[in-house]
Amino acid sequence: MKKKKVRAGDLIIYAVLLAVMAWFIVPLLFNSKEDTASAASTAEISVNGEHYQTVELTEETQDIEIRTSRGYNLLRVSEHGIEMVEADCPDQLCLGFGHIGHKGQHIVCLPNRIFVEITGPAGSGDEVDAFVS
Repeated sequence: MKKKKVRAGDLIIYAVLLAVMAWFIVPLLFNSKEDTASAASTAEISVNGEHYQTVELTEETQDIEIRTSRGYNLLRVSEHGIEMVEADCPDQLCLGFGHIGHKGQHIVCLPNRIFVEITGPAGSGDEVDAFVS
């Protein structure tokens, strides 16, 4: 078996590739989910167009009952998010929003006139989704 000599040009290419890989991998290693969770988001709950409650989205489970003349809803805060787990509205569409936790996401129950929107620290969810020219 014959060994090939490693040329200086090959070493430079390997070094550049290694540096580029490190440029992308190192931030992933030091950015943990704990950093994003520590910057707590909140949920703004509105009933019939008026502010009802502001809730901090934490890891601990917390239930929020909303009873109005229009109906009953149960929101559950858990795992740094919020979800609608019970509603007595006829269509039950509000249950389909699932567990939300990112800035700008929302849950709406139109029959009971309940609106929940995630707000949070600056920079969370403010990035551009797409650019079309």
